[in-house]
Amino acid sequence: MPTDDRATWQLHALAVSHPQYEELVVRSLGNTKSFEIVRSRIKLLTLAETLQIPTPGTVPLRSLKEAARYANSWSYPTLVKRDGTSGGRGVAVVRTPKELLDAYHELGRNASVLVSLKRRLIDGDCLAFLRPSSLPPQEISLQSFVAGTPANAMYSCFKGKLLATLQVRTVCAQHTTGAALIVERINDPRIEDAGRKLAQTLSLSGFFGLDFLVENGSGCPYLLEMNPRATQLGHLPLENPGDGGSLAEAVWLAWTGSVAPQPPTYAAPAKLPQRVAFYPQALVLGQNNSLLTSAWLDRPDEEPDLVRELSHMGWPERRLLYRLFHQFYSVPPDEPVVFLDSKSDANVC
Repeated sequence: MPTDDRATWQLHALAVSHPQYEELVVRSLGNTKSFEIVRSRIKLLTLAETLQIPTPGTVPLRSLKEAARYANSWSYPTLVKRDGTSGGRGVAVVRTPKELLDAYHELGRNASVLVSLKRRLIDGDCLAFLRPSSLPPQEISLQSFVAGTPANAMYSCFKGKLLATLQVRTVCAQHTTGAALIVERINDPRIEDAGRKLAQTLSLSGFFGLDFLVENGSGCPYLLEMNPRATQLGHLPLENPGDGGSLAEAVWLAWTGSVAPQPPTYAAPAKLPQRVAFYPQALVLGQNNSLLTSAWLDRPDEEPDLVRELSHMGWPERRLLYRLFHQFYSVPPDEPVVFLDSKSDANVC
């Protein structure tokens, strides 16, 4: 069960390079014919349109000439995106033709040998030089801007059948296009239906996530992209105990043909929280932040060793070379961003 994109691409490559593992990869991720689609934002959104899933207008930028043509005709603000990125990296919000062309140049650059060397030696990234055959095409696309609130969902499925889903809207994020720090549960049948259609059409197994923007006014969820792996929602308890205690348990029940235990094995709060602050990421807001105190902090107190590990610095920061490097080349942290809706009384982080 991969939990990051690069692990997913490696499993895709493994199914081809080592046929003896293909059956295992298919059992875990789904039909190999779907891999090319889930690796490409353009192909996925094109498929979604045929399934009548709302998507913002998205076009590929295959050359500088094409980017220049759209720069003079596209409406602003808009988004320039590069495939094969995650966590909000590889996304630029642009407001003028010049900014669009600058973003195209910036996102079109491949990591230099020096950058890869820094990632390997300083960051300790053992995959810094990895270029698997299944690496997504480095497509750059132009996507229409939708004014609204980010939302996302994680789904569990088996052989194309949707088993369970967990949906949230973002309350506070690391930055405008970054990962969520605090989320609020939602239950939109259209978001569930989008996952069901894609799981069935692509014959997916395991886990995947979908990112949406819920448009202001209409409330329509526009599909932005797929994460073909488990996402940061995977550990949260499900509202329907019949699906199992968690998304992982739902997959396990499907694999084994078992019946969900009563009560579910997941150690959840007596009353499922509507607003969740991710531990330890949300602590960046400060202990007295009104948003943080209004949410359930998902600290796994029943596993003290895990809490202790999570309270330490991240793996790169534990390296002496990393700390020395960033003493001289520090980058100011992004300011967290709050997304308000008509029901929210949130303050700016």
